[in-house]
Amino acid sequence: MRKRVATLVAVATMLAGCGGGVEGSPVAAERWDPCSITPEAIEAAGLDPSYRNEGWGEGLSVPEWARCEYMPPGPRPAYALTAMSSIDHTIGEARAKSANREGRDLVVGGRDAYMYKTEFGPAIRDCNIALDVPPGVVVFTVLYQEDDGADACEIGLEHVHDLESAVPAAPK
Repeated sequence: MRKRVATLVAVATMLAGCGGGVEGSPVAAERWDPCSITPEAIEAAGLDPSYRNEGWGEGLSVPEWARCEYMPPGPRPAYALTAMSSIDHTIGEARAKSANREGRDLVVGGRDAYMYKTEFGPAIRDCNIALDVPPGVVVFTVLYQEDDGADACEIGLEHVHDLESAVPAAPK
């Protein structure tokens, strides 16, 4: 028994000696605010820089997600673009969710991405593009309401390519 304790103490001492030590307190990962995209970037992406709808609506709370909605200019926009971010969810969850349809792996701005659709019904077409932002995910969603033959995913990809640089880079 004494030999076992002495061995454990020696191993613990050796392992402690190998660590460089870190000063300070650990910093929790911060969730990116999708409403932090600048009006200039919103306008450059072809969206209305004066329109921003933050959060989930009156009386609704979804603590693990931050949400911001943008619209194209004009009196009756055909679609809305929503940006959501979470440090509690991952791009892997989007890939694994069986309700997500027509999934396709992508690379956007050098980062892992996944494009998919969900079931909104015949009146609304949607397309979602999830970007890997460790430790979490950012999801851009286009909800297209007009029946004019436009492809919600083409519109979404165009906006995501325009706005990807506003999303924080993955830690190195």
